[in-house]
Amino acid sequence: MLISDLTLSQAITQQLGQQESTIAGLEMQLSSGKALNSPSDNPAAVTQVLQLSGQSAQIASWQSNASTAASWLGVANNAATSALDQMQSARTVLLQALNQGTQTSTSYQAMATQLQGIDQTLLASANTQYEGRAMFAGTSAVTQAYDTSGNYLGNGDTPSVVIGAGTGPGQTTPISVPGTTLFGTGAANVFTTLSTVVGALAGGAPTAAQLNTALTALDANIATASQGAATLGEASQQATAANAALTTQLQSVQATQTGLESVNIATVTSQLTSQLTNYQAAMWAASKAIPETLDHFL
Repeated sequence: MLISDLTLSQAITQQLGQQESTIAGLEMQLSSGKALNSPSDNPAAVTQVLQLSGQSAQIASWQSNASTAASWLGVANNAATSALDQMQSARTVLLQALNQGTQTSTSYQAMATQLQGIDQTLLASANTQYEGRAMFAGTSAVTQAYDTSGNYLGNGDTPSVVIGAGTGPGQTTPISVPGTTLFGTGAANVFTTLSTVVGALAGGAPTAAQLNTALTALDANIATASQGAATLGEASQQATAANAALTTQLQSVQATQTGLESVNIATVTSQLTSQLTNYQAAMWAASKAIPETLDHFL
């Protein structure tokens, strides 16, 4: 064989091998539905996909936290609304009690019983749980925020979750508030207010001073609860808005990633057809150019 024939055969063999590799890659894309089956397919696109995948995972984590926060705050808002309603009911009872000219020992005692019921309902709201966790215990791991006497068992920290990038742990949103934010602190909490006036009413002869003191204390409790409920409402709006924004952001990133990874069937089919045509033409040309060595090199 002449050296020129050997060189030509090697060149043709190399060209045919490259075409076969291209055809195999296109067939793989059509069968897998993915444009990127190995890093060598498109190194730049693979790098971008890896970056998008990491970004998607981070956004998904934030979105999940925002969704959790919205759920927590929905339950917390319902509990706060119920608590305010109960406090207003207690205020109505106290106003009736202050109309002392129409009350008797029996009616006062009945009011004491009524307020005891309100107190228990309030306590149930204060001990509201979500997924087995006391909602109003701050960041404490206790199972109840208040004991049966209305003493606070949690801490004063506000539980929160991370919903975005930022300094320190990142951008956070509260998922609840400490119980003291809604029900008052120490001896000034609503449970102390109610238990004190219940004692006076149960005796059947409360003084005007006792009832007025209780009413003033309860009004302060209502003001505290109203402010706490407003805080929860604002947090709920923030969490809901963050959840919606993160959901949209996640969908955008995932769509970009899918666009890089997914095959355009029509385009790849056209490319495969063209490559097969070229390959057949190259095979025919090779058979004409070096028929005596083609079988050996292929």
